[in-house]
Amino acid sequence: MIEFLDMQDEFAEHMPGGFLGPAVIVFGLVVAVALLVLLLVSGAHFDDQQSSVLTTPGTCAPFCAADPTATPPSVHPS
Repeated sequence: MIEFLDMQDEFAEHMPGGFLGPAVIVFGLVVAVALLVLLLVSGAHFDDQQSSVLTTPGTCAPFCAADPTATPPSVHPS
């Protein structure tokens, strides 16, 4: 098996010296973040039909898109 320093010396012809250690650390961090995202996404329940968005009772005016003639209810100051 090739030793770590031998591999670094072999790559030294094309890359600056001492790059292999930080490159391995960065690659390991990228793999760790990818695994974390994979774990979080695999635990999600995308096929659930229940919505976690809470709805409020009442009219949607003035934000209703289906009925452009809808007017908001008049509010009397008390």
